[in-house]
Amino acid sequence: MSLFKQMAIMLSLFLGIILISVMILNFKSATEFVQNQLYTDAKNTAHSLGLSLSKVADPSDTSSMETMINAIYDSGYYQRIRLVDVEGKEIYTRENDVRVIDVPQWFIQWVPIQNATATSDIMIGWSRFGTLEVSGHTGNAYRQLYSTLIDLSQTFLMIGAVVFGLLYLLLSLSLKSLKRIRDQAKAIIDNEFIIEKKIPFTTEFRSVTVAMNAMVEKVRDIFERENETLRRYHELLYKDAETKLNNRCYLTAKLPDYLQSDASLSSGVYVMVSIDEIDRLKREKGYERYSKLITHLAEEMNAQVGPFHHALIARLNESDFFAALPSCDTSSVVHQIEKLLLNVKTVIEGIDSTVSEYLVIGSAVGTYSEKDTLKSLFSRADHTVTQAKLRGNFLIEIDQEKEDSLILRREEWRNELLQSLNESRMLLAFQSAVEQRAGELSIIHEEIFLRLLDREGTIHSAGYFIPVATSLGLIDTLDRYMVEKVIKHVKEQNTMTPLALNLSGDFVKKYANIQWLRSHLELFSRQSDLKLWFEVSNTTAIHELEAVSTIASMIKMFGYHFGIDHFTIPESGAHYLQAIRPDYVKANSAYLQDMMFDDTTGKSRESFHNVVRSLGISIIAINIEEPQEVEKLKELGIERFQGTYIAPVSLL
Repeated sequence: MSLFKQMAIMLSLFLGIILISVMILNFKSATEFVQNQLYTDAKNTAHSLGLSLSKVADPSDTSSMETMINAIYDSGYYQRIRLVDVEGKEIYTRENDVRVIDVPQWFIQWVPIQNATATSDIMIGWSRFGTLEVSGHTGNAYRQLYSTLIDLSQTFLMIGAVVFGLLYLLLSLSLKSLKRIRDQAKAIIDNEFIIEKKIPFTTEFRSVTVAMNAMVEKVRDIFERENETLRRYHELLYKDAETKLNNRCYLTAKLPDYLQSDASLSSGVYVMVSIDEIDRLKREKGYERYSKLITHLAEEMNAQVGPFHHALIARLNESDFFAALPSCDTSSVVHQIEKLLLNVKTVIEGIDSTVSEYLVIGSAVGTYSEKDTLKSLFSRADHTVTQAKLRGNFLIEIDQEKEDSLILRREEWRNELLQSLNESRMLLAFQSAVEQRAGELSIIHEEIFLRLLDREGTIHSAGYFIPVATSLGLIDTLDRYMVEKVIKHVKEQNTMTPLALNLSGDFVKKYANIQWLRSHLELFSRQSDLKLWFEVSNTTAIHELEAVSTIASMIKMFGYHFGIDHFTIPESGAHYLQAIRPDYVKANSAYLQDMMFDDTTGKSRESFHNVVRSLGISIIAINIEEPQEVEKLKELGIERFQGTYIAPVSLL
């Protein structure tokens, strides 16, 4: 029971007892007054009427006496007026039964009133004539008391309503600050840091609010400092000091996420720019001119290929630059690289025209797919850029690797994808994510993937068609199909293992899709107790923060889990995690080892743990391909894993 209810009940009982006690005492006093008044009226009437009867000249003239008695009886409230002689013989009597028609019977039974009878001796001359008895009428007393009760009840109800209204208002105002303190504490649990600006006037609440504000500021300061430490370590580990581009270490940690067979970024175009004789340039022309050339080349890389969606640009070494451009084709990239080389040539001629006599710059442009590995992709890029430099200076060599996934034209792809949905040739596959603790292995969820069964019976991974579906604007249609098919599978198979569904950025950023998902989850949650897990990519979480926060809140409202796939901390830091508040993140094994393996100070590992796990986020290491990776990650405190070594992708 809330404090407000407890205080309201306690004060209500206290005030109620006081009001009822006062009302009972007042009513009791009124009853005694009416009882006394009844006797007083009877006594006064008996004396005054007796005196009048004593003045009758003829004692035998009872008719005059009767007239006087009738006059008094008819003009007052009396039950009986009786005249008897000295021997007790009745001379005259007026009497009426007590009947009260405007007072409820329960009141008459609840409030007993004793009728009062007064007597007066009748003296005619010096002789005693008889005795006059007068009994009051209790009906009038009951009417007065009942009217008094009604008035008291109305008065006390009005007073009670006013008092309880003021009590509610005062309690609400007093406890409003306590509610804000509660909301502040709940916000800390939800990884939000709220400083309460309104300081309550109540001394106890004021001290609690001040203490809570101090604690929130301290927690927020810890988070900010750890986040800044982690951001700086991230920059030191993954940034090239000269150009501020990503370095080779970041590329090798991040590019496997692009090459994932089930990632929408798994096919596209790569670009490699290489410079020969860079050491000679530094030696003969000095470091300043070398730095000017390298800085300009980095700026041109950002200017020409940076605008491509999800572009990944890195400096491999002193003389080589590399970029991965998902969901692109070579024709759309070559023109930009031609502009890049032309601008670099202009800069070189501006530095020193003799430099171009020995400085050779070449570029390779080709495609990559989910079938590539880091080794094979870099090998092809090195070979292609070498061919470009052998043919001459400032030339581009096109890698003629066959683009299997783009054999079909766009309309043919559209028809094929839509028909595969109608014909249920879009299959579900899964890969288990496990938790290994104290030597025991348990499945935490199974991540769902889409597979395309073509008309020849060949099953293709998502990397074969997802990039094309993305460019055709069909990716959210595939997401809806996946959700519906998973729900249908759960109903038919009555599976007990949680299933994880990865939602695309196109699906998340459309409000209609979120409403559609809400309606399906409402129906599903009423029919099944199975907990679903939903994920978005780290890139989607960063660029569609508001939409992702909305869908994350909605999913957690149903009691389901929400996570971020392919997690890496961006240059701006981990603040976006506070807005989304995911239950878990999935990060590449190589990335986790880079961020958490710090033999010198252990500071990066501590900061990573403080930033991620202090927000209540669990970590799942993905792309596990070797048993040695599991052992290294377990030493770093990671207990959840997913990858081909753990479990291969299988059809559901």
